[in-house]
Amino acid sequence: MIDSLKWLLNIQRKRSRLTQVASGFTLVELLVAMMISTIVITTLLTFVTNMIDTERREQAKATTEQEVQAALDYIADDLQEAVYIYDADGINAIKSQLPNPGAKDRVPVLVFWKRLFLPKDSEVTLSKGNSTKVGCLAKIPGTNTCNERDYFVYSLVAYYLIKNNNSKDSIWSSTARIGRFEVQDGISNPNIPNSYLKDKDPGFKLFDLSLPGNIKDKMNAWTKDSSNYDLRKNKIETLVDYIDQSKESGVPTPVNCEITTSAEAQQVPENDANPLGIYSFYACVDSSRNLAQVYLRGNALARIHQNAMYSNDQSVYFPTVNVQVQSWGTIN
Repeated sequence: MIDSLKWLLNIQRKRSRLTQVASGFTLVELLVAMMISTIVITTLLTFVTNMIDTERREQAKATTEQEVQAALDYIADDLQEAVYIYDADGINAIKSQLPNPGAKDRVPVLVFWKRLFLPKDSEVTLSKGNSTKVGCLAKIPGTNTCNERDYFVYSLVAYYLIKNNNSKDSIWSSTARIGRFEVQDGISNPNIPNSYLKDKDPGFKLFDLSLPGNIKDKMNAWTKDSSNYDLRKNKIETLVDYIDQSKESGVPTPVNCEITTSAEAQQVPENDANPLGIYSFYACVDSSRNLAQVYLRGNALARIHQNAMYSNDQSVYFPTVNVQVQSWGTIN
């Protein structure tokens, strides 16, 4: 009986040893498992990170393409109404008459006169601060009834390429941007000489066609009114941000305007008249034909990396668009 018990105890002890051996891992096995897990996890993390980065880049690219194209469409529509577009010679002649002529953080690219339609139902603000409809600026003689007239006025428009150095204090990106400035003529009172139903903007003065010379000479001789511009009312409004600020070697150079646009076309801004040294927004202008070809390049990578610069292998993230506009506006 005792021998039987010893035999059973020996069998149970052997089974216990086998169970202990089978349920454990050696140190080598643990190290191998950890190495394999690390490789797998690192690979997965790299894959997911690349996917996220690619998605961010593609989203930034799509957003920038849409904004750049929308800005170019807006500029093209604006230019369609132009009655005269200044070339490089013209901008040099009138630059001192534009806002902040000595500023080093911006350069005028497109400056033109346009004929602006004011429909009778549009709201206008008068000098006293009250507003009314254009069609009610004047009354039918002998009554208190609005004459319901539409009006046309001239306005001067300027588009700037702007690059501020104090980007930390700015609401805009550290890239460049495009700003738009406009001042309008008033609506004259036909019954009272030298008076207005709606005042002209401060600083506005109409061009003088009685001056000697051809149309280019007359327009280049334009000077603003003696009053200063009111840049709180007539702000330089930002049209689009994230315009490429790159100016290192390898950045696309401006086209030859005489080949791409016309024999009389001039590049604006000229190389020696551009304090920024940036040509992501420029134009080829033929004033004699009221013709302008506008070029624009965005910077999508700057939405992800603040100081991203142009490179050939990343050019797809710097969307470039251009348009040629032939204005049929005339001076009346």
